[in-house]
Amino acid sequence: MKLIHTLQAPPQVIFAYLTDMNLFASVHPVISKIDNKGNSQYLVFEKLKIGPVPISFTYPVVVHQDFSKTLVHMKATIFKLTTIEMSFHLSAENGITTIEENIDVKSIPPLKSLTLEVIKTQHLGLFNNIAMHLQNQS
Repeated sequence: MKLIHTLQAPPQVIFAYLTDMNLFASVHPVISKIDNKGNSQYLVFEKLKIGPVPISFTYPVVVHQDFSKTLVHMKATIFKLTTIEMSFHLSAENGITTIEENIDVKSIPPLKSLTLEVIKTQHLGLFNNIAMHLQNQS
């Protein structure tokens, strides 16, 4: 799945939101905390609502970044059932940064489609939250 987001900020500012895991957690709609385990490895604490039922869980994620290519890659494994790989490529023009997000989910079919829909909703919220956070800082 490919998602496109645009934000009125320089790429290096958006890059920081995607690579500083404390900053990332502060604007993510369902992540409450991220612990740094070293070597680009993190433990993510997430609270997701499935209907009226809140579910809390943790999962490992590896984050690789290449500022020269304005590229961030994340790989997570959730419940040993689902592997999610996301890459974010940033490009800028006229003060607008475009984030091209590619998401690949490997899981059993019903869980795969549900996971993709959840991520799509979460990441729309994530980038809206980044925009609001940036607006509040100016």
